[in-house]
Amino acid sequence: LYFLEEGAQPTGTVQDIFKKAEVFKELCPNQTKFN
Repeated sequence: LYFLEEGAQPTGTVQDIFKKAEVFKELCPNQTKFN
């Protein structure tokens, strides 16, 4: 995942990113970048 390659992040931040990614997939079901 491109946003994880930016640099090592704390576990909490990574989990928050995945939560936002899940919401993004729900809002944009046609997007498959996060699969």
